[in-house]
Amino acid sequence: MPFNIRFIQTHARVLGALTCAVYLSGCSLFGGSSQNFAVSSDPVGATVRINGQQVGVTPLQYQVDRRGDLLIEVEKTGYKSQFRQTSRKLSSLGIADVIGGAFLLLPLIGLVAPGAWEQDPAVMGFSLEPAAASLSSTPAP
Repeated sequence: MPFNIRFIQTHARVLGALTCAVYLSGCSLFGGSSQNFAVSSDPVGATVRINGQQVGVTPLQYQVDRRGDLLIEVEKTGYKSQFRQTSRKLSSLGIADVIGGAFLLLPLIGLVAPGAWEQDPAVMGFSLEPAAASLSSTPAP
């Protein structure tokens, strides 16, 4: 009888470790496809465009897709427009997929899911510079 209990305990541990590794190798499949993204500017009230689409004015909290890079444009009348681009990096779920996939020697299936990635940076701040004065408004000497 003691042999059966020890046998069951040993196999339960192995089964538990295997189950955890399987979940770790694909947990990004359960992550969201969007994330929160914040844009601020000095001065506030600047128009924000993401990939050419107007999405609001600063300060702005917006849900963006985790896939692909973003082109952020901030503009305000009387100020020079500014552009910045994000890139993608592995999210914490993506890192868990890599660890689980390496442990099981399985293809990293979770890395194809949008939850494996996140926009970097997730917060952008812009300091807008005044536009150059036009030549017609410059007083003659």
